[in-house]
Amino acid sequence: MPNQRYIPVFLSAFILLTSHCSQKGDSSALATFKGGDVRTNEYVDYFLSSTRYKPDVLPDEANLQDVVTLKALEKMAILEAVAQGIENDSLYIESIENNLRKTLFHKYMRQEIIDRVITDSLMQTFYTHFTPHYHMFYILRPVLRTSAPEFEKSQKDTIEHVYHLLQSGRDFKDLATKYSQDITTKDKGGSLGFVIRESMGDAALRAAMDTLQDFTWSEPIRGYEGYYILYKGEKRDVTVPPFEDLRDQIWRTLYRTRRHEIEKKLNDRFDQLADRYHFRADSAAVVTILARAGMTATSSITSPLHFDELGAEMGRVLATYDGGEIKLYELFEEKNKEPGNKLEFDERMQAISQRHLLAQHAADSGYQEAPDIAEKMTDVRESLLRSFLHRRNVLDKAKEQMDAIAEQERLAGSEQNADKFRRVTLERQLKEDFEGEMKRKYNFDFVRKNFAAALEQARQKKNEQIDGGKGDR
Repeated sequence: MPNQRYIPVFLSAFILLTSHCSQKGDSSALATFKGGDVRTNEYVDYFLSSTRYKPDVLPDEANLQDVVTLKALEKMAILEAVAQGIENDSLYIESIENNLRKTLFHKYMRQEIIDRVITDSLMQTFYTHFTPHYHMFYILRPVLRTSAPEFEKSQKDTIEHVYHLLQSGRDFKDLATKYSQDITTKDKGGSLGFVIRESMGDAALRAAMDTLQDFTWSEPIRGYEGYYILYKGEKRDVTVPPFEDLRDQIWRTLYRTRRHEIEKKLNDRFDQLADRYHFRADSAAVVTILARAGMTATSSITSPLHFDELGAEMGRVLATYDGGEIKLYELFEEKNKEPGNKLEFDERMQAISQRHLLAQHAADSGYQEAPDIAEKMTDVRESLLRSFLHRRNVLDKAKEQMDAIAEQERLAGSEQNADKFRRVTLERQLKEDFEGEMKRKYNFDFVRKNFAAALEQARQKKNEQIDGGKGDR
């Protein structure tokens, strides 16, 4: 059952936000419907945004009607979704919960984890040492956290062999090309480009760079990602722009190079919260899931598994904590992050568990009361209501009709032709019919007397946009 504690706070924030928005609208209405309207400022803003890079597209009555109709249908869809009781749908409630959890997690991560690693003082240190740059090289033999001890020994032996070759006079770049296993630098002789100390991603490398003389290499170094030999090459002084011009670049670089420190702080925080919220993973459920996906006693952690065959198991609870639970389907919500083996399954389970507990702590700390969270969740609520309404009244009906057609063709012994084109055509027709029904139900009507003034306002703003664009070039 979704955690209900978030919902009342969110709804009250939504009501306050929407009432505030309705009070500040002061432009003339271009269309009305039962329960709302579309105003001039909405048309102008949408038109300017959608034609920003189209200077030849000017406002006219046709695009005004198109935009106003679109905005009205969006608003009527929300009213109709509420009228159809979608806000009480368990899947809708769970979707709201999941989206709020993600939103709280990202805000909490930035404020409580990332900003405590990438501090203002660290950014200032980066800026202070922005020059000189050094051309740095390395040879890397990586070791994963999951690597067997014998593999790590083999990597250590190899890096020591390379070090002896360097001592005997062999060229660093040639050895990097032959022995380094970093795919992004090995074919460039191990070159990392011109960098400063703070832009090195491993603390061990930053420390070694401090002590190296120009045009010398280090002894083998055990860093976070494996064994290295570092080489310090040419020095280059660069002009340093003002700090404000570099702020975003510095932050992005530190976010990339301090990811290990961010990960450690995140793991430490999770461990604290796991005790606080009595987090309990169901290891028996995980073993069962992995077995049904094809995991055997002889499988390695990287052996391919078939999670797409789990079906009804997707609703199974994998962990519980004070305030909620984690279900299997959550590990597969993001297509580009779906696990394909046990290693990825474990990593995804850890990431989802962290999201749940950090979001729970954020909620208990009052994060959802922040204006940006309320605004974000208002957008999410409206988007989900429209999406659920479209599925119920268009997609589901199209599927029912397509299934019926396919069954009729099967019974008649004719060739089944329920193809994608027919489905898309049917969905388009059902969508048009449903939108027509909403227009009639909510008495949608244009306020044509206000069109001329709205078009004139849009033309003036469009000319300003075009003139501003010329100034940017």
